[in-house]
Amino acid sequence: MSDFIDDLCKRVELAARNKTQLRPVGGGTKNFYGGPLQGEEVDMRQWAGIVEYEPTELVITVKPGTALAEVEAALAAEKQELAFEPPRLGANGTIGGAIVSGLAGPARLSKGGVKDYVLGCTLLDGKGQLLHFGGVVMKNVAGYDVARVIPGSMGTLGIATELSIKVMPVAPAEATLQFDMDVNKAIAQSNEWLSKPLPISATFFDNGKLTVRLRGASAAVQAALKNMGGQEMESQQAQAFWTSVRDQQHAFFKAEGDLWRMAVPPTTVDLAMHGQSVHEWGSGLRWLRADAGVTAEQIRATAKRVGGHATLYRTGNDAARVHAFQQPDAVMLKLQRRLKEQFDPAGVFSINRLSPIL
Repeated sequence: MSDFIDDLCKRVELAARNKTQLRPVGGGTKNFYGGPLQGEEVDMRQWAGIVEYEPTELVITVKPGTALAEVEAALAAEKQELAFEPPRLGANGTIGGAIVSGLAGPARLSKGGVKDYVLGCTLLDGKGQLLHFGGVVMKNVAGYDVARVIPGSMGTLGIATELSIKVMPVAPAEATLQFDMDVNKAIAQSNEWLSKPLPISATFFDNGKLTVRLRGASAAVQAALKNMGGQEMESQQAQAFWTSVRDQQHAFFKAEGDLWRMAVPPTTVDLAMHGQSVHEWGSGLRWLRADAGVTAEQIRATAKRVGGHATLYRTGNDAARVHAFQQPDAVMLKLQRRLKEQFDPAGVFSINRLSPIL
């Protein structure tokens, strides 16, 4: 065991005894996300590096403090990538932050979420114990597939000290089409296309324009270009566009005001919310900047009415961050509490980051 991990285990044990809190942090690029920050920082950038990478096995094992850019560069050299397309929300982002935040980029539509790619992890729990899960050993004794619940846990269950991640080959061909249409036409058209064997990788709707990215075999992309119509974007322009969407540098994301992230069934018609919105993932993900006077209760009630939920993704109001995430139903809340009690009984890690009652 390294000196860093040995010292970290002792630090966790001491925090558990003293009833104090710790908060693992990488580059700090997602400090805005979730509940208010609490606890003494644990700088995970001190624990960085690629442990093992075998391109033929499509798996990379990394320490969490490794820069996301370093991981992506190593993969790109082998014409591979992180299929869930994690957003770079700053130059200092780490792979650990990308995984535990659970945030995926435009390719989430076609490739799945972060949890679909975490094969195994080593977790330092709230008792100062190192536990191995997933592809490294096996599920824990309680039967939870912990490697799959680390994504989105926001560091509340423990500190991931090693992560094994499935990677994918870069698609041989890519193209982007744009279409002028109103919002409900865009929703219907996106879902119609997604029901067909088309190589659609991502969609983005904003202000009367639907943008669709195609990725896959050259023949499949060329056939889709002929069949779908629309205006093809120039390659460099398209790359810059999708990078701006992935990294939330598109003009919509730069505007002032609270930013809401609404997950709804993709076939749901326009919600007619008062404010500005853009759609991703075939309209299953809807970003909203609500007008003044629209309350959090109204936004969440609207999402719930159609079978979805809403997250206050970014706000300048620290008090509102306490309830950034919509409270889950009774069954999910019970499960979350059981996980927290098992892995962090003393409440050492990232208290209140997911909920004021976790």
